[in-house]
Amino acid sequence: MNMTATTDVQMIPVRALNQITYCPRLYYLQYVDCVMPTNEHVEGGLFDHRRVDEPELANRTRKEGDANRSRGVHLSSERLGISGVLDVIEEKDGASYPVETKHGSAPRGDDGRPTTWDNDAVQLCGQALLMEDAFGSRVERGFQFYAGTRERVEVRFTDGLRAKTRAAIDGCRQLSALDAPPDPLPAELRHRCFGCSLAPVCLPEETLYQIGLPPAAEEAATPPAGLTRVIPQSDEGAVLYVQEAGSYVGKRSEHLVVRKDGHEVTRVPMHAVRQVVICSNVQVSTQALETLAANGIHVAYVTGHGRFIGTFAPAEKKNVGLREAQFRRFADAGECLTLSKAVVRGKLMNQRALLMRSLRGDGDRGSDESAAQGMADLIRRLDSAAVVETVLGLEGQGAALYFGEFGRFLRAQPPGHGFGFTARNRRPPRDPVNALLSFAYAMLAKDCFAAVCTVGFDPYHGFFHRDRHGKPSLALDLMEEFRPVIADSVVLTLINNEILTPNDFLVWREACQLTESGRRQFFQAYEQRKATVVTHPVYGYKMSYSRMLEVQARMLAAYIRGSVPSYTSFTVR
Repeated sequence: MNMTATTDVQMIPVRALNQITYCPRLYYLQYVDCVMPTNEHVEGGLFDHRRVDEPELANRTRKEGDANRSRGVHLSSERLGISGVLDVIEEKDGASYPVETKHGSAPRGDDGRPTTWDNDAVQLCGQALLMEDAFGSRVERGFQFYAGTRERVEVRFTDGLRAKTRAAIDGCRQLSALDAPPDPLPAELRHRCFGCSLAPVCLPEETLYQIGLPPAAEEAATPPAGLTRVIPQSDEGAVLYVQEAGSYVGKRSEHLVVRKDGHEVTRVPMHAVRQVVICSNVQVSTQALETLAANGIHVAYVTGHGRFIGTFAPAEKKNVGLREAQFRRFADAGECLTLSKAVVRGKLMNQRALLMRSLRGDGDRGSDESAAQGMADLIRRLDSAAVVETVLGLEGQGAALYFGEFGRFLRAQPPGHGFGFTARNRRPPRDPVNALLSFAYAMLAKDCFAAVCTVGFDPYHGFFHRDRHGKPSLALDLMEEFRPVIADSVVLTLINNEILTPNDFLVWREACQLTESGRRQFFQAYEQRKATVVTHPVYGYKMSYSRMLEVQARMLAAYIRGSVPSYTSFTVR
């Protein structure tokens, strides 16, 4: 058998025919936006392919039973515009045909006999077309092996199936030219979303709900009845904080190892980590950084004073469509105004909710507080703001009202254990409360930075903080609505629950910062807050605050690309 191949970077992978037949939006996200998450189904498929993917068996023909089998055969056709690696090519009784392995179970026909899924049949037919173009002889049939039920099903390459396969190839080219992904599957096909590894990225139910949500009703919308949660409630993996000066982070096998003074401090499996945060004078080995980047794990750097320095992250997303749309939309003053109103409305509403909750008395919801009434007025005035500068002024007035009462949020403590707060100060913060606020905002900034990078945005080009050159403006925009509910809430928890005392702070020349032990307590409280499960105000199902950051970033991306008509900020009730 002569198995020659050509390569062309424009070729459509034959496996993509499976995805576009199953769900065009899945194809776009995976092959145009280059998003490749995994779940247990994907991992199971990789496990089932472990034999056919063995490098030593690739492109080698072996006699197995009554057939000759060649595994891992790479074929390409410039005429068809597709290429791929075929699991197995079998030769038996003078005929050659493809055999493909799938992780799942074979479906059943009306007669109860095993058959194939349409998307699997199209992929297998695409392999047959590649074989015909490469070897010059017609391929009449192939076989689909379903590992879940250990069944091998014959597939006949009829004229109808061949036409469907060529239509899938054309569909791939057409979708690749679009600036935004197509809409999610209709209701009758929504069952395909469950178990899909891209569901947390695609957000099908959320996107469809937003499409049908009139923009004018955005803030007054109640959670829709029956909206199905298709994303996980919490993230897998933990955040590894390394803050002791002189520590060294290295890699050994599949673990991250933290050492200090030659002694091992901790050892963490790589798969159990989703982010590493470096605070203080800590060294990270090149091998560890390389492995973290290869696994999509961000390394964030912050100072002890509460300043986010930056992130060592994997290479940016390959597709630039979202970033092009971002720069185009953010160049429009009207778009920037619309989005600025949304995030500032969310911030003011969340600040007002925390203020009322903190100052409520017996039988009082806190709404009669003058600051709460003033903030409600600012929220109403947002609608008439004509320029971003006006929105910025309203946000500043809201901050003045909010922090003017922040000292009253603090519970009275015994002498020597309490904290005082009179006004917000920073760069550097001069008292413990401001030191905590600055540090909390730095932590939130690094998480929002990671969220917008994960989605594929340029984190330095924003719509509200537009004049902050050298600042991650879009990350700062996203964090506005989360400042009260995550950062400020952590600060109040640490103080009011007496988790921290004045002894957990260092003051030098009017600059205040946490001690190492104080930061350790802070990190624990911060991660607990991010893990808190809350109800999304629009979609009506529960998720963690950590997950909420990414969901909001993805819905912002959907708005930027024109997939949904509006962006809805996150607010608490």
